[in-house]
Amino acid sequence: MTISAPRHPSLVALECGINFRDLGGLYTADGQRIRPRKLFRAGSLDQLSVADCEHLAGVPVSHVVDYRDPDEVTAKPDILWEGAHYHTCPANPIRHEVTANLESLGSDQLSAFDSQAFMLELYRRLPFNNPAYRQLVALLQRPEEGALVQHCAVGKDRTGIGSALVLFALGVDEKTVMEDYLVTDITLAPFREQLLTSLADTLNEKALSQFSFVLSVQEAFLATALRTIKARYGSINRWLATDYGLDDDARYQLQRKYLVD
Repeated sequence: MTISAPRHPSLVALECGINFRDLGGLYTADGQRIRPRKLFRAGSLDQLSVADCEHLAGVPVSHVVDYRDPDEVTAKPDILWEGAHYHTCPANPIRHEVTANLESLGSDQLSAFDSQAFMLELYRRLPFNNPAYRQLVALLQRPEEGALVQHCAVGKDRTGIGSALVLFALGVDEKTVMEDYLVTDITLAPFREQLLTSLADTLNEKALSQFSFVLSVQEAFLATALRTIKARYGSINRWLATDYGLDDDARYQLQRKYLVD
């Protein structure tokens, strides 16, 4: 199924990609740029076409980091391409309390669901000591030249924090990180509208409203994560070093690999 998205410079021209974007071209605080076609962020890869797979194999995108819960993966497994190495890395820190697969919940459960509390709690917990992001960092530090895509269901929350981690490690400032996060409001819109339209047949109005909020892009979400990081560690750099081993030297090595003047 082809999902038509408003064009944005970061969007990769795929037939059936969901919010599939290239971080390449973003500027760091000191004026360097992230190399194009090396670091990607996306939603689920379960709808990719044959042409999409041929395109991604040609980049080549070598690593797929899937942040979804196991039940999400089972319901909608990724379509992979030749040369892709798949890494299942559940990132949802509250998956034992609330599944990220809200599509599996009925109207009664969703109607009673506090979507705002869920989202803010998710962003308060996602950044810290997360095994999924440790795996991401390990893959980024490998010497091979292939590209990497990190993704969750829609490429917004779990992928949002993973992408922020990468951007901060490469020296991108907080304003640019937030701007990249908010771009998802544009690039996710076609899929979000399509999904909500399909769910309107089975969910009541209150349940649909809760689901719609979870799919929304709010500056307050990422701001909550950043505020919590600073409250705990005092700075973004100290968080990167303490939780993910990205001290000054490790960040320098990543910058040499992924940045151009």
